Amino acid sequence: MSIIAVLKSKKLFMKAPYFFSCLLGFITSFAAASQSVYHFRYNFHQPGDSVTCNAFFVRYDDGTGLLRVRYTSAVTGQDILIEADMEENYIADTVSAGTDTIPFFLKASNPRFIIGNNDIKFNLPFFQFRHNPVTGFYEPSGITTAETNTTMDPHTSFEATLVERSSLNKEFVAAFFSEDEDFYINLFKTSTKGLTEVEKNIKLYLLVVADTLDKEIGHSCSLDVSRIIETFQGIATYFGIKFFPKTIAGAAYNKKNVETAISGLRPSVNDIVVFYYSGHGYRKEAENRRFPNLKLKTNHKNLQDVLLNSMNIEDIFLSIKKKPARLNLVLSDCCNSDIEITNATGRKPGKIKGSGIEWNGDNCRALFLNKTPMSILATAADNGQKASSNNDFGGFFSYYFKTSMENYCSKFKSNVTWDQVLQDTKTQTIFKAKHTYCDKPYIPENICNQYPYYIIR
Repeated sequence: MSIIAVLKSKKLFMKAPYFFSCLLGFITSFAAASQSVYHFRYNFHQPGDSVTCNAFFVRYDDGTGLLRVRYTSAVTGQDILIEADMEENYIADTVSAGTDTIPFFLKASNPRFIIGNNDIKFNLPFFQFRHNPVTGFYEPSGITTAETNTTMDPHTSFEATLVERSSLNKEFVAAFFSEDEDFYINLFKTSTKGLTEVEKNIKLYLLVVADTLDKEIGHSCSLDVSRIIETFQGIATYFGIKFFPKTIAGAAYNKKNVETAISGLRPSVNDIVVFYYSGHGYRKEAENRRFPNLKLKTNHKNLQDVLLNSMNIEDIFLSIKKKPARLNLVLSDCCNSDIEITNATGRKPGKIKGSGIEWNGDNCRALFLNKTPMSILATAADNGQKASSNNDFGGFFSYYFKTSMENYCSKFKSNVTWDQVLQDTKTQTIFKAKHTYCDKPYIPENICNQYPYYIIR
C-alpha cells in the first residue's frame, strides 16, 4: 500500500496549531531555485525505535528548513504527526580551513505534535548531506539521531526522493497537511490579480556599484553584481514593470560617476529605487556614524586619496530618500571596520537542487507594490566588523538578503514586511559568520562577528 493510502486511511487529521508556513516561493510562472522539497522514508531499526517514518522536508538556500514526520506508534498504534524546525550545521567546524565540499547536516529542533501528544518519545533526526561532484549539488546521504555521528548506523534504512513541483498534488500533500491549513490552501490557490493602470507605469531603477577590479575581492564583487541584477530583473519581469539598471564597475568605478548617477535618478511617486554596493568599506574612528564609508576607487595612492574618494552609504541613502520614489532600498555589502582591514573569506553555502516551486506575487506585492512609502538602509556589518564573502560565490550578506526576500515572497507566508526579510537576513548572516574565521590561525578567538544593521524609515 502506498504512503498516501496508508496515511489517508487513518482519517485522523485535525487542524494543526502550528502552520507549516515557510515553504519558499517567489513569483508565479518562475521557478525558485532556492527551495528543495524531499520525501524521506526511514527506520532506525533500534530497540524502542523500530517504526518506519515518512517525512515531508523543505530546505531553503539560507540553510533553514521545516520538517513534518508521520508514523504509527509501535506501542499504542496511534497515528503521530510531528512538525519541527530545521537548521544547518557542519560535521566539521573548521569552516574557513575546510573545502567548499565538506559535508553538513540539518538537525531538527523545537518539535510540535500536530497529531499525538508530548508523552510520546520521538528521536529528533539529523539528516546528512554530501556533495555530489557529478551534479554539483549537495544530496541527502543518511540519517542519525545525534549530530556527532558522521556515519549512518548499518541497521538504519533511509530513502530520499526530491519532490518536483508536479508531484506536489493534493493527494501527496494531504498525507502531511490537513485541507484547512495555510500550507495546503495556499499551495493550490490560484492568484490572478494583475496590475492596476497606475501600477503598469511603475519603474524599477537599479543602480549597482561594485569594485570588480580589486585584486582581493573583485571576483566576489562581480558575482554579487550578477546576482543582484538577476534578482531585480526577475521581479520587474514578473510584474511587467519597466526596468532601468545601471552598473558602475570596472574602469568606470569612481566617486564622480556614482554621484552623477544618483543625481540623475528621476523616479516618480510610484517608482522603486534600489541602490546596491559591493566592495571595500571602512569607518573613521573619530566619526560617530553607524554606517560605513565606501571606497570608490580601486587603487589608492595614500590615505588621503582614500578619504577623498569615499562616500558614506548613509549620505547616499539620504540623497535617494529625498527623491519622490515610493520604495527606496539602499544596500551595502562591505566591511565597517578599520580602513586597512580586508574582507573575511568563508566557505560558500552548500547548494541543493531545487524542486521548481513557482513564484507567487501576493506577498511580493506587499513588499514591492505596497502603497505606503518606505525607505530602507541596510549594511552587511556593524561598527568595527568585517563582512564575509567567498571569491567563488560572492558576499554572504547579499546572498542571504536574496534568499530571505524569496522566503517572504512565498505563497505560504502572510502579513509579510521588510522588517521580517531583514531580520532573517541578519540571523543567517550572523550564523554564517560564526562558522567563518576572520583571521589566521583558525582558532576560536578568530571566529567572525558580523551583525548586519538596518533602518526602515
